[in-house]
Amino acid sequence: MSLLDASGCLTEAGIAAVKSAVPGRTPPEVAAHLAACGRCQERVLSGGVARPPPKPMPDFPSVGRAFLVLALILVAALFFFWTLRKLTG
Repeated sequence: MSLLDASGCLTEAGIAAVKSAVPGRTPPEVAAHLAACGRCQERVLSGGVARPPPKPMPDFPSVGRAFLVLALILVAALFFFWTLRKLTG
């Protein structure tokens, strides 16, 4: 049974060979492939279970959140200057 498929990635048998191998004793062709293939590294580390792709994150925060942060910054600046005025008399 082949450890690599036609595209060069690990088959289920290849993943099983990595899991069952003693550390440092992985078959050389599998070790060489794992050193370069992030997809197969993820498959081996996740136990061979395919995970759905991550949800894309929005590029920018919402407008409401941006205004909230801006308002909090302004309130903090006003409080700072009010406190500074009280301290300096």
